[in-house]
Amino acid sequence: MIEATLKELADVEGCSLIVTTGGTGPAPRDVTPEATEAVCDKMMPGFGELMRTESLKVVPTAILSRQTAGIRGHSLIINLPGKPSAIADCLNAVMPAVPYCIDLIGGAFIDTDPAVCKAFRPKK
Repeated sequence: MIEATLKELADVEGCSLIVTTGGTGPAPRDVTPEATEAVCDKMMPGFGELMRTESLKVVPTAILSRQTAGIRGHSLIINLPGKPSAIADCLNAVMPAVPYCIDLIGGAFIDTDPAVCKAFRPKK
């Protein structure tokens, strides 16, 4: 069901950014990263690495989380953890790179509210 939903959001709805929450732990029911990997053309391991690094500042069990990100066509898919405070920590960590990543894959132009998070784009 997760794979089908990700495909529909990317291929039919044309979403440039798809964000999931939960299903990234080690339990048998946690299959979101596998679904994401199954539908992506390219994986973006730096997103998961940064999210775990940020989470480790808060809780030592962050090493159990399998957050990841990948690209399907013109869509960036990011798997966040399920706990609300961890979602905020992880999204705040990766968000500065998200608009530029979407630029590079040909997605819609997005920007951030600089008062909340400043998007990084290299100077031309």
